[in-house]
This record gives sequence, structure tokens and C-alpha cells, in this order.
Amino acid sequence: MSERSLEGQPSSNPPQQKRRRKRKRRPALALIRSYQKADWKRATGELKQSVPGLGVSFTIHIIVIVIMSWFVIRNRDSSFSPLELGWTTVVESNAEDPADEQEVIQPIVIPSVSMNKNASATEAETPIIDGETANTNPDQQSDPELKLADVSQSLQLRKEKRGEQDGDGQGAKKGTGREAIRDALQWLSRQQQSDGRWRLDEGYSNPGTIETDTGATALALLAFLGDGHTHLDGEFQKEVAAGLNWLAKTQKADGDFFDIQEQGIEAHFYSHAQATIAFCEALALTNDDSLRASAEKGVRFLEAAQNPELGGWKYRPLNVDGIGDLSVTGWALMALHSARMANIEVDFNSFYIAERFLDSVQEEPFKPEYYKYRPDFPVSSSQRLSMTAEGLLCRQWLGWPKNHLPMRDGVKFLISEKNLPEWKPNRRNVYAWYYTAQTLHNIGGENWKNWFERTLPLIVQGQQSSGKDRGSWHPLRPLGAPQERSQDAGRLYLTVMCVLILETPYRHAPLYGE
Repeated sequence: MSERSLEGQPSSNPPQQKRRRKRKRRPALALIRSYQKADWKRATGELKQSVPGLGVSFTIHIIVIVIMSWFVIRNRDSSFSPLELGWTTVVESNAEDPADEQEVIQPIVIPSVSMNKNASATEAETPIIDGETANTNPDQQSDPELKLADVSQSLQLRKEKRGEQDGDGQGAKKGTGREAIRDALQWLSRQQQSDGRWRLDEGYSNPGTIETDTGATALALLAFLGDGHTHLDGEFQKEVAAGLNWLAKTQKADGDFFDIQEQGIEAHFYSHAQATIAFCEALALTNDDSLRASAEKGVRFLEAAQNPELGGWKYRPLNVDGIGDLSVTGWALMALHSARMANIEVDFNSFYIAERFLDSVQEEPFKPEYYKYRPDFPVSSSQRLSMTAEGLLCRQWLGWPKNHLPMRDGVKFLISEKNLPEWKPNRRNVYAWYYTAQTLHNIGGENWKNWFERTLPLIVQGQQSSGKDRGSWHPLRPLGAPQERSQDAGRLYLTVMCVLILETPYRHAPLYGE
């Protein structure tokens, strides 16, 4: 080929260069497409490989979901959310010092109520109490119907037991509690005022700071009546007659026995309920109709003061917005049952809504063996013993059988090692022991026997044995648990509570007949 042809004619190289340039511009798109095709092939390949594994996993998940759904349906708990009724003023309490209260604004809430009657019977073990096996048949562990306990024979033991220490007192054997009771009643006799009243806050060593002569007088009368002494019979009939006479004169037209006009005082409904119990017991023991009017007016005042929907009692008469507490409610219920002992008619609705209140102070909706102070308060471990003992006793009055599973579980708690009575600082708690004694005594058996045999000598040994206060108990030696309240209620209160515990074997006949 000539040199001209090489230089003068167009060369074929430029088109090749253009094609090469085009090939350099096109690979980006081609490469993307090739990557997409490769990714698709790889993805579809991996998917094909994973299909068997996905199938197995899907099948396993379906099986698990079906099994879990079966358990949920089988154990379904149909319950309603708490019902908020509106806003109200309530009293907020210090758990360490219930007397330290302040009013706050908060909504009233009714706790959720289960529709599952068998919820309380789902226990891992069948408890054994007093050698008997609990019946855990769901058909027999549903909530018992409201059926008031038979109280027609509740006071039958008092007179025959009083006879053991009448006359020269030879029946009052040391170590049995009979001598301790006699000495205590003699001390109480010496503290009575000339007009028939007793006082909590003055007149003897270590008085309290709580001011209510109604409360002091009613408590003293309960100690005398508990041992069978009435205004018509017994060694202390003059003291009982003078005390009842003072209370009758103090009672207001509406039936209120409280001796202070101011509303909302903590001692108000404790005192009124205790005075009502005293009149009802004296009436039941003697059939003296001269006491009936005062007793009936006291009962009517209690009925009117109860929250008409939520069922509790507090320091003042309650409307539908007022919130009661279990401590006051227990005394009020005891007064209504004492009225039944005296054949005074009581509105059944009072018991019906009281049971509703007890439901609201269970620590948990489906664990009715533990109780707390108020429905709107958190659980307090320091109050669990006293509130549980009081709550279970109230349940006994309202018809719970002794072999009901929550009753058995509650009793196991009362007699547990950590709750056994001790006469030691911050351990003595006669308020809790007062309710524990009655609850266990109603059930009877070895649990009651063992508990009382442990508690009786502790109380007897703590009694003052000489001096002007012989027969009483010192409220600060030792200083009891805060919930006992002896530090502010004083010597007379502690003395009466100890006497009532010692009188338990015969003060009321056991509700279950043993």
C-alpha cells in the first residue's frame, strides 16, 4: 500500500475508535442490568433453597400459636376494667402512722371485679390445715353466698365461765389467764369516775393522748361483759350499770354515742360501734328491755352512716363519695352482729354492701386471703397481719365456711412463724392479736390451741403485778408495733385489749361449732 493511501485517504481506525468509545460509555447500564439479572437469579435461587425451611418454620409457629390460644381460652379471665366514678376528697394516710392524715383530691375507683368464680382456687398445692385436706374442687371453691353466721348461741359460755372466779376467786388458777382477768377487772373498777364514765387520757399512770370518754367507757364495759358481768348480775354489776347509764345519757337523738360534737375525729366510729356492742351484749345477756331503745338507735345510726354503695365506714357518716377503712368497718360489723345476738333487726343490705367493701380491700382481686387498710391505699406490709385477721373474721361473720380455700390460706399466714406473737419492742401488737384470736377460735383445732397456748403466758407475764397499777399493762414496756396504737391510746386501752384476748375462749362461742 502506498504512502498516500496511508496519509491522504481516510483511515478506517476512527470508526473503530468511536465504537470503542461507545463500548466504554455503554457498560455502566449493561453492567447494572447484568448485576440485576445476577441478583435476581441469585435471589430466586436462594428462595428456592429456603422454601423448605420456611415451610417448617411456618408450621412450627402455627402449632405454637394454636397451643397458646388453647391455654388462653381455657384459662380466660373475664374481668371488667376499674370503674371511675368521679372526683372526691379523701384522706391520705401515712402507713407508718395512720393518724397522720391529709385530705387530697383524687378519683374514686371501684376495683375490677372478676367474673371467674374459680380464680381463687388455682393453687399449686392442696393445703393441709389441722390434718384435714382442703377441698379444691372448683365447684365448691367458688365465692360463698352471703349467709350470715348463726349468732343465736354466741354468748352462752359467759355466765358459766364467770362463775369460776366469783366469790373468793378460788377458781382463778394461776397461769390460766383467769387470775389475770380478775386483777385487770379490779384495776378497771378503780379507774371508774364518780359519774360512771372511764377516761383514756387521764386518771392513772401512762394515759393516752386520745380524748373520748365514750370510747374509754365502752371498752371498759366490753371487758366486764366479756367475762359475764352485767348490770343485773356479777361481781361488777354496779360498775357496769353506772357505765351503761352514762352512755345512755351521752347518746344523741340520732343514736350517736360519741361524746364530742366535732365531725371527722378518728375515734368517733370506733367509740360509737364499741358502745353499741356494749348495749347489745348487755341486752342479749339479760333481756332487759330498758336497754333496747338505746341499742336500736345505735344500730340505726350505724346503718345510716355506712357508704350506701361502697359499703364501708370511716370517721364520719359517709355518702356515696366517702371511702371507708377496714379497721373501722370491722368494729361496725361486729356491732351489727351483736345486734343480731340481741334480736334487733338489722337491714340485710348493710351486710350485702359490707361484703362489697371487703372485696374492695383484698390485696389483690383474686387473692382474698390478704387484706389492706383502704381500697384506694397501696398494700402495706406493716398492716397486713392486723388487716388480714380482721378481714377474715368479717368474712366468717358473712358466711365463709372454714374449709374455703382463701380462709385456709389466710389462716396459714396468721400462724406463720414470722407472725407468731412476741412480747418484744415493735413486735407486740395486741390489736392484730385481738382479731387473730377470734378468727382462729372460730375455726378451732390445733392451730387455735397452739396459738393461744403461746400467747396466753406472754400476756399474763406482761401484766403489772404490784403497786397501784396492779392488774393493768404498761403501754410503753415494751413499746408495741405502731399499728397497735397503745402509745397514743394509753394504759386503759392496752389493758382492755389484753383482757379481751384472754377472754376469747368463752367470750363468743365458736362460729363453726367446735
